[in-house]
This record gives sequence, structure tokens and C-alpha cells, in this order.
Amino acid sequence: MINVKMTEDFVLTTDGTQFIVKERKLVDPTLAPNWKARKEAKPELDPTPRETWVDAGYYGLTPSGLVAALNSVRIKAAARGNAETLEQFIAELTAQTVAIVDALSSGALRDFRVELAS
Repeated sequence: MINVKMTEDFVLTTDGTQFIVKERKLVDPTLAPNWKARKEAKPELDPTPRETWVDAGYYGLTPSGLVAALNSVRIKAAARGNAETLEQFIAELTAQTVAIVDALSSGALRDFRVELAS
């Protein structure tokens, strides 16, 4: 099974039948609507924020599924930026694309092509 970190907030994994994009979420228990009541009932509850990874998308275990997963991550990561214009959003999208390509390149992958016979 793979567990590839694509950005700080996204990893790519598989269950053997599909690619799965997981997204990092920070959970602050003190922001829960019932936190005060729960804390009063159980004073030992830990208020420390914690990191969780949730499934953010499922993609076919195919070359096109992999491309879709990578595109999903770069678009979601770019959308988290502070862009106020289309130009700024495109610049953020480009930066996310470069970061993912750099992460893949750092793994010493060789250039390759896939050609499907008709």
C-alpha cells in the first residue's frame, strides 16, 4: 500500500482497488458545542487540538484516476490560498503544481510515457 505525501495537507494512498486522497484536518475539541458539559462531566478530557486524516476523494486505480487525484489535490490546495483575483488564483495553482511535481521528482522517478494500443 502506498502513502505518498503530496502537500502538507494531502496524502495519496490506495486500498488496492482505488486511489484515495486523504486530507489533514485539525480538530479542536474545545470548539464542540457540548465541550463545557462534557468537560464538567469528565474533567480529565484532553483539550489539546489533534490532527486527523479524512478521506477527501476516491479515484479509479488507473492512469486517468491518478491524474484526477493529482488535479483534485492541486486545485483544493490552491483554493485554500488568499487569492482575490483570477491571476492570483492561477499563480497559486501553478505554485501547487510545481510543488507536487517537485515532490514526485525528488523520488528520483525517471521520465516515462504511457501509450495505449488501439
